[in-house]
Amino acid sequence: MKKSLIIMLLLLTFLSSFSLSQTKTIRIWAMGEEAKNLSKITEDFTQETGINVEVQALPWNAAFSKILTGIAGRQLPDMAMMGTTWMAPFSAMGAFEELSKYISKSKVVKPDKFFPGSWETVVYGGKIYGVPWYVDVRVLYYRTDMLKEVGYNQPPDTWDELYDAIKKLVQKYGTGKCGLGLSPTEAANFMPFVWQNGGDIIDNNKNILVKNPEFVEALNFYVRFFRENLVAKGGANVFVDFESGLLPMFFSGPWMVSMIKEQVPKITGKWAIAVMPKKKTRTSFIGGSNWVIFTTSNNKDSAWKFIEFMSKPETQLKWYRILKSLPAVKETWNEPELANDPFTKVFGEQLKDAKSTPIIPEWDKIETALGRRVEEACLGKKDVKEAVELLYEDLRKILKK
Repeated sequence: MKKSLIIMLLLLTFLSSFSLSQTKTIRIWAMGEEAKNLSKITEDFTQETGINVEVQALPWNAAFSKILTGIAGRQLPDMAMMGTTWMAPFSAMGAFEELSKYISKSKVVKPDKFFPGSWETVVYGGKIYGVPWYVDVRVLYYRTDMLKEVGYNQPPDTWDELYDAIKKLVQKYGTGKCGLGLSPTEAANFMPFVWQNGGDIIDNNKNILVKNPEFVEALNFYVRFFRENLVAKGGANVFVDFESGLLPMFFSGPWMVSMIKEQVPKITGKWAIAVMPKKKTRTSFIGGSNWVIFTTSNNKDSAWKFIEFMSKPETQLKWYRILKSLPAVKETWNEPELANDPFTKVFGEQLKDAKSTPIIPEWDKIETALGRRVEEACLGKKDVKEAVELLYEDLRKILKK
């Protein structure tokens, strides 16, 4: 009897220590500057909860393969930061924990606390597999001094004004010496024009929409800049080209603000940013990073506590101060240092009308096909009608329609 009691006590001690070990440390994979700076936040989390955090930094160019290998070998951390365009393929593999049961009990994480376009990126197949951490959104960067020279005291407000402004700048400075920054292959550059015109590439049922007038009209408008030599043809350094005037307007995200200030201080006061020029809407591309918990984790409750901590407005504000990453939580935007900053205010306004490319596993192949066909149209290898027909056939094969 005494021996049995001792064994039982030893077993309970073991189970207790095992349980504690499962909740006292969580492991995270993170990438880029986020991984380098995350410890500045995790220290606060540990002080508040007693849960330790181990962050392993992955290079962005190797992260996708690393996660894929980890899924295959079931060698994964508890959680990870996840690029928005990676959500669908890994969700489809069953790699991420479905979070509805946690969200239903949470006072911190609720869909309406986040920007709608950002929340869309965590939903796959009607289920929630992540929580937005920070967001980015594309806006118009422009040289205020150069636009004033051609009669624009304000940034172009519509598609027609965007075309007119760059046309006048090219006429003033000469073909090849000035142009709009557009990519013939980047979906994040082209798709906003489709959305602004009320179109899309596919719908929620994966019906192909590229033959619809809204898509075709947007492509015609986009191609026009290339065909009329209104696109910048500079080198690989966007900062040098922006400073020289070769690139007086382009579309990019929030990371460019501090980089322009640091790398080309000579044009301080001569440039600004604005929301997207309008057709039917001003819709822009939204990206950023989400938090996910892997299904293989034995520390899901602790990982969820970390997600809740990172979703608090005060934590979001601290992260903004550390890395200038735009908060995913709307409430944080009421803070004076965001609300009163002239650059950040523009991003906040644009986030009200922004969306992601489709969250489906096939998107990577679709994006490749889209870039190929848009480029063919832009460079004159195909007319718009033929490019659209070819793109339709590409998508039909990819989606098995």
